[in-house]
Amino acid sequence: MSFDETSANPTNLVSMRARWISELAQAMFSDLAGAAAGVELWPEFTPINSPEVGLIMVHGRMGGLGDPFALGECTVTRCTLQDDQGYMGLAYVLGDSLAHAEIAAKLDALLQHPERQSSLWDQIIAPLMILRTTREAQTKQENQSSRVQFFTMETMRS
Repeated sequence: MSFDETSANPTNLVSMRARWISELAQAMFSDLAGAAAGVELWPEFTPINSPEVGLIMVHGRMGGLGDPFALGECTVTRCTLQDDQGYMGLAYVLGDSLAHAEIAAKLDALLQHPERQSSLWDQIIAPLMILRTTREAQTKQENQSSRVQFFTMETMRS
């Protein structure tokens, strides 16, 4: 899953940014911190909104199609910052990890630099995607092995 130069055109940039923001937010902090440690040159960052923890209301739908209902509250951490070239980095992360949100916001800003997108995609985002999909497949397999299937039999009456 390498970064394709055709992905950098303006029409695809929004969808590409949404993908990398999602991957940065979903990554395990240890994986994200390890990937970020490989970045050689970090610009100076100015905090717009320092990392802060808050709550969001999570909504659900019965069967995915019914009327929405309030499921409960969830802790989320957000961070917004700007690098010395004017790129804004944004991150929303489930949980209360200030460091995770800050690193994700910094990487979001770096990934917006046209000259760094391709290498950072290949160095950080692609490996995080592979780790996430591998973990999801492993979890699915573990859950599948413990799945219980219920069958009903209808008896014929004469």
